[in-house]
Amino acid sequence: EQHVLRMIRFDTTVCHPHRCVLTIMETLGFGTGNNNAGSGKDDQCDTNWLLDSEQSENVILRAWRILNETPLDPRGIVLSYPVIVLSCAVISLAAEGGIVESDDKKDDGKTVTLPDFWWRALDVSTKDITMAREALQKVLR
Repeated sequence: EQHVLRMIRFDTTVCHPHRCVLTIMETLGFGTGNNNAGSGKDDQCDTNWLLDSEQSENVILRAWRILNETPLDPRGIVLSYPVIVLSCAVISLAAEGGIVESDDKKDDGKTVTLPDFWWRALDVSTKDITMAREALQKVLR
């Protein structure tokens, strides 16, 4: 146990970007996948999502596929970026069709259009997201 704790420098906090992806999608109004249809009471959506349920579900699934294929080693290059920056980079790549192959028949690989510079609403710089995207692409090739 002591050896493992020394290896991770006694840092036992876990902060992976999976949950952050979902939070960003909901916070910026991109949608939440299958839940976009509303609460089921009267079949009207309480929120005006920017993406329909199929588009938002595809982006979320692609983003999770990218994250699941990415080595999330604490000493690796990918986790050297703040979680919010990494999450924005993953959503950006996922909206472009993803960089990980999918067997899902519903995912047609089409680009999903998001607002220009949407990550700035989260105080993430274009430079940071570009560097994180390049790191992800490099790791996954």
